[in-house]
Amino acid sequence: MTDPAPAAPGPRPASRRLTAIVWTLLGLGIFAVLLGGMREMWLASERQDFRELPVLGQLSDFQLVERDGQPRSLADLKGEIWFAGFFFTDCPGPCPALISQMVELSRAVARTKGQVRVVAISVDPETDTPDRLRQYAARMGVGENFWLLTGPLPEVFRIAREGFKVPVEENPPEMIPQAGKMLHSTKVALVDGQGRIRGYYDGTGGELLGRALPDLGDVMREAGEGNRP
Repeated sequence: MTDPAPAAPGPRPASRRLTAIVWTLLGLGIFAVLLGGMREMWLASERQDFRELPVLGQLSDFQLVERDGQPRSLADLKGEIWFAGFFFTDCPGPCPALISQMVELSRAVARTKGQVRVVAISVDPETDTPDRLRQYAARMGVGENFWLLTGPLPEVFRIAREGFKVPVEENPPEMIPQAGKMLHSTKVALVDGQGRIRGYYDGTGGELLGRALPDLGDVMREAGEGNRP
């Protein structure tokens, strides 16, 4: 009579506990970064000696369409502080990470009660119709204070290149299978209520919240000073 085959080795209890501890610490670390960034934002907006960020550019008016099918222009953002980036829904590269970071940013600035908005502009309007953007928003957890905009490609190119001074172009056919249809910047810009660019941040490196929120606090404070009689 032969001995029964030994049971297949499985994860040891200690290993499972260690894995759970690692994931818990990782989650706490992300929460701490978010909480710390929000704290810095509010401290910056409330302190007396705020930093005056440089003006890096001035946007001209634009005409695009939001995922709800309604037109949006620079005039619709007058008086609001906003963050802007470029993406496309079929992007096989950095766009999912970029939009995920921008979603977290939109959740952080929700505490400003409408003073701050997040905007992402598609660089592939042929694919990214309002209906497509609605589906993408649902999949990525995009909230109401986060606009997804689309419009004619020449207008998108003008906004990116002349307004935000960031590169965008169509990829050659041989690169499309790996890189997608479009090549674009993954920077996120901070824009004040006058349509002036006040900062640029890496949208995929995990440092967006930590760097952008303190600067946002300074711009909020500056706007508050400017509105005083």
